[in-house]
Amino acid sequence: MGLSFMRFTFGLATLLGIALMLVGCGTTKSDKREIESEKAETPYANLGDIKPQSIVYKTVNGKDLALDLYMPTPLGTAPTLAVWVHGGAWMRGSKNETLSKNGNLVASLLNEGVAVAAVNYRLSGEAIYPAAPNDINDAINFLVDNSDNLKLSAEHVIMMGRSAGGHLASLLTTSNNDDVPFLNAKPRYRVIGMVDFFGPSDFLALRGNSGKVDHDAPDAAEAQFLGESPLVNEALAREASPTTYIDNKTPPFIIFHGLDDGVVPATQSELLSRRLDQFGVPNELFLAKGKRHGDPVFDTDEFVSKVVNFVREVKKENN
Repeated sequence: MGLSFMRFTFGLATLLGIALMLVGCGTTKSDKREIESEKAETPYANLGDIKPQSIVYKTVNGKDLALDLYMPTPLGTAPTLAVWVHGGAWMRGSKNETLSKNGNLVASLLNEGVAVAAVNYRLSGEAIYPAAPNDINDAINFLVDNSDNLKLSAEHVIMMGRSAGGHLASLLTTSNNDDVPFLNAKPRYRVIGMVDFFGPSDFLALRGNSGKVDHDAPDAAEAQFLGESPLVNEALAREASPTTYIDNKTPPFIIFHGLDDGVVPATQSELLSRRLDQFGVPNELFLAKGKRHGDPVFDTDEFVSKVVNFVREVKKENN
């Protein structure tokens, strides 16, 4: 892999609305820079013009599970596929939130000629782990199987997600090279890159009170997702953690996290980046000072442009 990435830290401007400031330096691939930025910018696309196609990819116990497929226009050659996984603590949320929370990202990907599939999956109140990763895997396999009719190039996939969706997308990314116990069907696609917005990466390290959440509580979101607390079943927690499957075949990551995140602590992304470093996996970590969980700033051009550049690089590496 020809990609070479560094780690950055973002922060809030302290004087006169300074937009960008580089501070400090580091060593090797973990060079650290602080870039200070102020506020969200207006999305540069008319999101009202973006209309996805809703597709049922499977039915479970009489319930249809669907995905929204956003296709670039005009459609030339079959576009590369990005798969978006929504957040919501594994217990809420929907593909219907994609444009309202990450519309700038979707518009920018479409402008790059990349198709985006936003996937609904069973939530923890409906079915516990490993239902959700199986649903997403089944959705991608469906897109692969129907790629000719849909005019997609789905054999190579870029995974993306926010919060719990970042966890699920990362889990399917790091385990993509392995025969894993939690998937009922073998992936018929290869993940070539992962875009992670403030997702949990290691349930065994997600302990204590992070500000807004007591992760040790028996009814914590991760306990509801797994069916029992990581404190009770460490083996299950390890199996469901993206960091477990990282090796030298893991594809590149770009990771974003707010340093004031009181839901998923930024240490989860720092741990993920260090683990990727251990195996020589190219990765970028952007830590945003003063930003909280789900901050709208992550869907502004300042951050979206970094995702676009990342997507360009992984596409180039896999052409």
